[in-house]
Amino acid sequence: MQRMTDAATSVRWLWRGLKKGDWLWLMLAVVIASATVTFVERLGDTAKESMVRKAAMNLGADTVLESSRPIGDRWRALAEQLDLSVAESQTLVTMASVDDAKGGSAFQLVRLKGVSPNLPLRGSGDLPRIPAQSNQVWAEQALVPLMGLNTQPPSSIVLGNRSFELAATYASNQSGLGMTAFAYEMRVALDQLDQTGLKGPGSRVSYHLSVAGDAASVEAFTRAVREADTPSLEVRSAQSPSEDLGQALDTAWQFLDLAGLSAVLVAGLSILIASRFYLGRWQNMIALMRALGATRARITRLFAVQLMALALGAALIGVLLGQLLFVAVTPLLAHYFDPLVLSDWRGVSLYGLLMGVLVLWSFAWQAFRRAVATPPVALLKTISDAVPMQHWLASLGLILLVMALISAGSWWVLSAVAVMAGLLYLAAQVLIWALNHWQRHASGWLKLSIAALTRSPGLVRIQLMSIGLVLFVLMLMTFVRADLMTNWQLSLPADTPDTFVINVQPDQKETVIRLLSERGIDTDLVPMARGRLVAVEGAPIRAEDQSSSRGKRLLQREANIAVMPSPPEYNRIVAQRSQAEQAASELPFVSVEQGIAELYGLKLGQTLTFDFSGQRQTYVINSLREVTWQSFRLNFFFVVQPQPSGSLPISYLGNFALSQTDTTPQALMQVMGREAPGVLVIDAGRIMEQIQTIMRQASWAVSGLYGFTLAASLIVLLTATMASQQSRIQSWLLLRTIGASQVTVLKVGLMEFALLGALAGLLAATFAQITGLLISQFVLEMTPQLSPMLWALSVLLGSTILVIMGWLTQRHYLKLTPSAMAQRWG
Repeated sequence: MQRMTDAATSVRWLWRGLKKGDWLWLMLAVVIASATVTFVERLGDTAKESMVRKAAMNLGADTVLESSRPIGDRWRALAEQLDLSVAESQTLVTMASVDDAKGGSAFQLVRLKGVSPNLPLRGSGDLPRIPAQSNQVWAEQALVPLMGLNTQPPSSIVLGNRSFELAATYASNQSGLGMTAFAYEMRVALDQLDQTGLKGPGSRVSYHLSVAGDAASVEAFTRAVREADTPSLEVRSAQSPSEDLGQALDTAWQFLDLAGLSAVLVAGLSILIASRFYLGRWQNMIALMRALGATRARITRLFAVQLMALALGAALIGVLLGQLLFVAVTPLLAHYFDPLVLSDWRGVSLYGLLMGVLVLWSFAWQAFRRAVATPPVALLKTISDAVPMQHWLASLGLILLVMALISAGSWWVLSAVAVMAGLLYLAAQVLIWALNHWQRHASGWLKLSIAALTRSPGLVRIQLMSIGLVLFVLMLMTFVRADLMTNWQLSLPADTPDTFVINVQPDQKETVIRLLSERGIDTDLVPMARGRLVAVEGAPIRAEDQSSSRGKRLLQREANIAVMPSPPEYNRIVAQRSQAEQAASELPFVSVEQGIAELYGLKLGQTLTFDFSGQRQTYVINSLREVTWQSFRLNFFFVVQPQPSGSLPISYLGNFALSQTDTTPQALMQVMGREAPGVLVIDAGRIMEQIQTIMRQASWAVSGLYGFTLAASLIVLLTATMASQQSRIQSWLLLRTIGASQVTVLKVGLMEFALLGALAGLLAATFAQITGLLISQFVLEMTPQLSPMLWALSVLLGSTILVIMGWLTQRHYLKLTPSAMAQRWG
């Protein structure tokens, strides 16, 4: 009964305090935290789901398993158990011919794909859905000029021992195929592929199992396949459909998470400042209650219920505000994301409510504990505003716990927060010492301004750390965001190659060069050979001995190996043997991509043996290279030195920006098919469009989160100025009482804000530069850049913002007479 009475009393006290405005800043802080979490999480989830759905539409499924062997029923059963849609396909390379004297080219190498009726599982442009037992064939548009195909009347195409009528043509999505797409595609019903007689012991059939469905089920399925670590299975998912798209998506995910975490940290700081502001009031009230006989347990209940009710109510308001903000920007989202997949509002709302409560208690818990421990004797003496070190250490521990929930256990984030808090504390100590030293040499109103700051070192330390963290988040977001945008823009410049010519035979090289030159295309054809790594230092290297699935997979298939005197100039050499070692070598050289070297533990000076279609050649590792795979240049895992006596099965490939010329891919395909049969023209424009779309979408999402973080940060800075308002105005009252003019008080007050902002800006810029460099290098994998102007901008920004906020919030009190000040704050 007593507890029910205490609960009712707490609610009445809370309501009375709300009407008086006593809880305004703490309530506003919780609203900011909850609204930030709700808005940021829903915006980030919507951006991710929309981008993944777009990638899934291009892939035709959420996840695709690919294998050179039949995929067992185990994975189909698992997919069906998880209530996923399942489709199958099989691919092989064969010759197709037109059963018509007017059909143009008699034979054409094609990639024949048998598909089940429900493929693609996700909408994928004009890719056809082929009914079972269909006697028709669908052909990629590029085959029309090469084979002289037509649909009216339909051409008759011979595949193996079967003839099919041409039903229609389509634009193939070659995302993820890369240089393995050495033939254009035809599609038939899967149940008709066996009847062509093309599947035999010598045919290389690729088997595919596609799945689509609920995101959690797809993730569980993909995780199970990867944990099984089957070397023959390769997993391609919408989360990372290809090397290029995967890197773009991963970078977008990381920055969205970083932006969201920064916004939540800013909101939490508002609660930290507000709880420090209320600590003195709580202690005075609790000391009076203890003196009147209230037990500590009852006081704990009374204040805990008030805080919990405040947390729940404010968090609920924040959730509603966050959802309303998201609804307001939904029309804008629809303009940037096609399709727009809205995330579930219920889960995000619950998460926002929970985070609002957790963030309040994690940042205010120590202030609450210290308040309820106030003894009755505190009424007879002045309560010190110094906060014990263990208070902040305990708060930091709780903050890290909340951050662990927000960042899903990202330990680098937790470590960064802990290190940053410690560094800011030490830096604040040094700055307070420097201010004390400066005060002895200052004079006039400047000396009074510095004295006002150093009078309460604990308060200054809190403000420096809090404001410094806010400015640090803003500077970091600005610094990393600018780097991210710049790198994304530079990663695909206007002259990025968008077209590839492959499978150019040695006797066709001059013809292809001439045909390209006639159309204003100047490109080098790079010689390459298909080969497989079979030995390191003379010892066989086997797929079954590798620990990683990628290492196993790469050893099971042939790779494109460049045959060049030296690596391409756009590859950065990270390690190379000395001139003396090169001169003493009797073997030809091979340059290895750095990632492959790390995967297999390869080092300079080791020998590698490759199998080129039955011909074995041995090389010595001369250099290691760094390769930017998403640049769309011609990049290779291995670059081997030509041998005068060698007879490797060479073919040539090249790439260029066809969009910079007047020639279309279709026209180039047609002339190549006529004058250089077998040479393939691969239009990579679709892949580039996917990457550019993802970059534009991620850029918008990052900008939106940045703007919201900026708005939340300004409110936190406002809270910081209000939290120390009473102490500041009491100092001004003292100055006015002893005869200082209003102009002097104004200078002292504004200079205090300017100094505080400048010092916090200096700390923020320094740590933002260091952290930004580390994140760029190790998290976002971009080239780090130092920005000297950031220090000047940060100091100026910190001073300007604090002076403006100080003037807006304190101008009324700066104009009061000493008697009016004393009546309000004395």
